[in-house]
Amino acid sequence: MTPITRAHRIYFALVGSFALWVGLWGYFVPGEISRAIPWQVPALHARFIGAMYLSGMVLMGLALVARNLVEVRTAVPMAAIWTGMLLLVSLLHLNEFDYSRPPVWFWFGAYIVYPLAGAWLAYRYRSSLPPNSTAVAPNWVRVYLVIQGVVCIALAVSLFFAPAWMASIWPWRISPLLTQIYSGPFLSYGVGSLLLARQRHWVDLRIVLASMLAFAALVLAASYIHLGVFGPIGVSAQLWFGGFAVATAVLAFLTVRATQLGKI
Repeated sequence: MTPITRAHRIYFALVGSFALWVGLWGYFVPGEISRAIPWQVPALHARFIGAMYLSGMVLMGLALVARNLVEVRTAVPMAAIWTGMLLLVSLLHLNEFDYSRPPVWFWFGAYIVYPLAGAWLAYRYRSSLPPNSTAVAPNWVRVYLVIQGVVCIALAVSLFFAPAWMASIWPWRISPLLTQIYSGPFLSYGVGSLLLARQRHWVDLRIVLASMLAFAALVLAASYIHLGVFGPIGVSAQLWFGGFAVATAVLAFLTVRATQLGKI
């Protein structure tokens, strides 16, 4: 198997550090999230963004301490997709930025470098050898990942291409800019789920599953903290809470199994 390269570790450290910075402000000090991102948003939005970034930190942090490329071959393209989508959405909303603020320039610098570097690493090391003798995940796991991937990609496409319609059915009030920003992480996790579904061994799954679990659990917790923002619990809110509750439970089980059985 191919060991993790220095270039990978630098990439994981840089992307993970930025994700930790945004995640901590957004999730734990939501009123000050503008210290980390170019906009000030309401508390639930801030915590939702914080959950996204903290899950990204988990992805990059676990990838940073991994030993072999087989453990991170899905994490790298996921990071490239996530950061690339954020750059694209930012370019579509240039009028939303206050260019007198340093965080804006750091935002654009990071989201130009990160997707390009991630795409290069994913392409350069795309042919890492599979593990020789590790536990194989059962077929139902791959079925679940396909379903999760299709749902996340459909949600991402709708958020990006139909932001006004999605804002009208979203469980809480949301702007078109945030609607499209949210498409990036969902697309990353959707594509990541489909890539994982193609793998056969637990070692391929454990890092990404832990990141997905962090996202689902943190979003569910933030939603309960701000339950009053949802207003009357209609169909969209029921789907929101039910979907994230199911995802948290299944991903928790899969993460534990992958940790136990995914050793090289």
